[in-house]
Amino acid sequence: MHFVFLAAGKGKRIYRNIKTNKCLIKINNKSIIENLIENIPKSKRNKITIVTGFNSNKIIQKTKKYKVNYIHNSKFKTTEMVETLKVALTNINEDILFSYSDIFYKKELILKIQKKSNNKILVPINSNWRHIWKIRNKEVLDDAESLIISRNRILEIGNKIKNIQKVQGQFMGLLFIPKLLRDDILKILNNKKFRKFQTTKLLNYLIKNGFCINAIRLKSHWYEFDDLDDLNNYRKHFKN
Repeated sequence: MHFVFLAAGKGKRIYRNIKTNKCLIKINNKSIIENLIENIPKSKRNKITIVTGFNSNKIIQKTKKYKVNYIHNSKFKTTEMVETLKVALTNINEDILFSYSDIFYKKELILKIQKKSNNKILVPINSNWRHIWKIRNKEVLDDAESLIISRNRILEIGNKIKNIQKVQGQFMGLLFIPKLLRDDILKILNNKKFRKFQTTKLLNYLIKNGFCINAIRLKSHWYEFDDLDDLNNYRKHFKN
């Protein structure tokens, strides 16, 4: 499997406080990106690529000690996450597990995803999300997004919610796209309108256009760093 870390963005909300890329924030005595790389199971079959953009040299400097490939999103200033994903798909023709680079998870989560991987698009879902939102001090109806699943198939994801009934979990910033569907996805992403899309908006588009997207329900340790409060709350509750 090819693991691709999407690390092109600036992370504006937290940048004004830390003055560096989110993936370079230190947790557990190492940067987030170092933690993520080291949690990839060691195997000759596993490859790692980082898609860079903002401050690419700093990311390369921090991670060059690992066996890692680099791809650069030259349009990072004017595009969003889906363009970074497209840049990777354009250059890699393999089964890919995409990962945001401002999240934290442990190796066990990756192993569970690898066991479930097949020829369908897979989206790991955080079933323990209410506990995490409590730690993050996030207002559920303001911050959580819709996620409706039927028989492990995702019917809706990433929309604003007015009631908690439409939340059966939360997107974790992870997405598996099999080699078999790479060309089909790329044909769609060649339309310039997707350059400003976030990942969940793309997933909703794919669902509405007939793609089968399956959920993997997980309760593994996971955390997201959107802002300075997230960082402080993580350090308070997860010291090791």
